[in-house]
Amino acid sequence: MRGTIVTVLLLCATAWAEEQPPEGEAKDGGFSVVPFALPAYQPETSWLIGGAAALVHQPSEQSGLRESQLLLAGSASLRKQFSVILSSDVFALEDRLHLGGTLSAAKFPDQFFGMGNATSASGKEPYTPTYYELEFSPKWRLFPAFYVGPSGRLQVARMAGQAPGGMLDRGEVPGSRGGTTVQLGLSALWDTRDSTLYPRTGALVRAHLRTAQPALGSTTEFNLLRIDSRGYWTMPYAQHVLALHALLELRSGEPPFYDTGKLGSGEMMRGYFEGRFRDRQHLALQAEYRAPLFWRVGGVVFASVGNVGRSLDMELLSAPKPAAGAGLRLAPVKDVPVNIRLDVAYGSDLSFYLNVGEAF
Repeated sequence: MRGTIVTVLLLCATAWAEEQPPEGEAKDGGFSVVPFALPAYQPETSWLIGGAAALVHQPSEQSGLRESQLLLAGSASLRKQFSVILSSDVFALEDRLHLGGTLSAAKFPDQFFGMGNATSASGKEPYTPTYYELEFSPKWRLFPAFYVGPSGRLQVARMAGQAPGGMLDRGEVPGSRGGTTVQLGLSALWDTRDSTLYPRTGALVRAHLRTAQPALGSTTEFNLLRIDSRGYWTMPYAQHVLALHALLELRSGEPPFYDTGKLGSGEMMRGYFEGRFRDRQHLALQAEYRAPLFWRVGGVVFASVGNVGRSLDMELLSAPKPAAGAGLRLAPVKDVPVNIRLDVAYGSDLSFYLNVGEAF
């Protein structure tokens, strides 16, 4: 499932739940239900409309505990793509236990360009996958802001609409007929951000180490290490913010092509169609400078570099792919730290993004 779409929907619901609680209720602790709908645009989807509802529990301000939420979100695009997801972000036992997980389904007409970092745009093949996913990750707090626990993921993929005579149609690529992936492993979370919506200081690190084995029910066998780290620094002038983002995905074995590292998206490597380049290994870095301009309007400039490859070797590191761009931010509601963002970026193509919430 495309993470950008889901992130946009959940960020907006989270914003209203956290910043605009029912009068006299959430301040003293309680539950609230927050519905909303919004449009968005990105190269992979064209225009889409999404909606969500959030069930939020906000502890009393005196408790110092974190809020919990269950989020139901869905979206549909002009390209006949749809997705629906139920997400859990629940803290229990006085924040000693974090219950994270998702249940999702998506049908996403897409383009396959081949495997590797030197594929041609002219060789793209259309295909229409349908994905069903269940992911769970209960974690115990070991230290302040640091959680560790088991992690599991079940994904069922069905393929249709392959281009006749193409690589997917001929079955030359792992996963071209779809399949089932069952992954088990460990996950870790470290979060010191001052805000989940518009962080100005702190860091976030998410790590997953999982294995997919035929003995678990998988149709393919591979291992995955994924580390996503983000840091934020407020400059000593005018509340400018420097944000850095690093992503590392390492795989061994033969994962299905739809579960490999994909270069490009509205979150990382803007300017590349998501999946324009894909392979087992994926490295990417990006930096973004955020500055207020006037009223509730801000501006950003960003740059990124990344690559994919079959092996972690000099070929992967020697010819990274660059991208850069700029954008505007508009806060539609005063004192609510969620922006509407309009970005233009150039990587392999000139791309535009209209979303809610920051890219990272």
